[in-house]
Amino acid sequence: MKVFWLFNHPAPYKVDLFNELGKNIVLTAMFERETEKGRNKIFYSEKPLSFKALFAKGIHWGTYNSYSSSPIKELKKNKYDLVVINGWATMTEMKTIRYLKKHKIPYAFYINGGIIKDKEPSFKKRLKTKYISGASSYLCPDPVSAEYLKYYGADLSKIELYPYSTVYKKDILGKPLSKEEKLEIRKEFGITDGKIYVSAGAFIPRKNNEQLLAIWKEMDDGNLLYLFGEGPLKDNYLRYIKEHNLTNVFIKAYLPHDELFRFYRAADCFVSLSKEDIYGHVINEALSQGLPVVASKRMNAATNLIEDGVNGYQVSLVDNSHIVECLKNAGEKTKPESSISTAMENTIESSTKWHLDYFERMLRK
Repeated sequence: MKVFWLFNHPAPYKVDLFNELGKNIVLTAMFERETEKGRNKIFYSEKPLSFKALFAKGIHWGTYNSYSSSPIKELKKNKYDLVVINGWATMTEMKTIRYLKKHKIPYAFYINGGIIKDKEPSFKKRLKTKYISGASSYLCPDPVSAEYLKYYGADLSKIELYPYSTVYKKDILGKPLSKEEKLEIRKEFGITDGKIYVSAGAFIPRKNNEQLLAIWKEMDDGNLLYLFGEGPLKDNYLRYIKEHNLTNVFIKAYLPHDELFRFYRAADCFVSLSKEDIYGHVINEALSQGLPVVASKRMNAATNLIEDGVNGYQVSLVDNSHIVECLKNAGEKTKPESSISTAMENTIESSTKWHLDYFERMLRK
């Protein structure tokens, strides 16, 4: 089976999936650009590839946009059993979708997640509908994203949900750690006392760490908050911490994947108050290390993976008192076994199997 997949940039989680798929099918992945602007270098890593990786030649600008005819040239040059278009928003993706529709070439429209905007100009909705509608099938990771696709013209009967993951089964904590094991890991990071809360992500407005810092102003000193990341708002965070003498908040640089997971194992709770995440793979990553997760309902992964009082809490951003209550209850009324169990259902291996089964079904049609 020969599959062509157009994706924006070689993000490690996507490369991992492609590598697993490439062991079973002939996969050609074309990336529109080598990096997504704003990503830390740690986000990218060179790995042996089991699939054919191509980079589109063309113009790049902004955070992710591009204009290239390379995907069309590749589709003209080689015959594929299935074409997957991962998104619609770049000029390259639009151009490729127009070509596929014009020549009546079936394709799967694939998204990593989606959220319907509360307020959106009518012209933008028409534009999205033009490029999202008309695919032969649709793939997305959760019910909220499915509603997004339906809203913009996708046939609901053609939408399928795949397990979205950035972790291998081997990455997941085998069983909950004892207090003694957690203490040993804490010593590695120079931490002795306190309840550890951790968050990871870009320091940008959408991630809403300002609200988290404001909440922490009211938290006892024994509640330690570690923010891992970088971005344009870092200095703002540091200024706020200094002005309010938050001795229980620590800003940390990105850590490589394995080291960050090691820190998670020392922690007591993961928290993210993002204003919007079309998915939010950090949630499953935190669950994989046995952590309860307190996360905004505006993150699709929260509504898809978190069961209140079982492996964490979904919270509304308009009620700080409820957020504080959930933060305090996390770990007290939740079970690490539940977090691990959820993560075990959402691994790169399970995602790979799902995609291979899907490809087989499409080939038989």
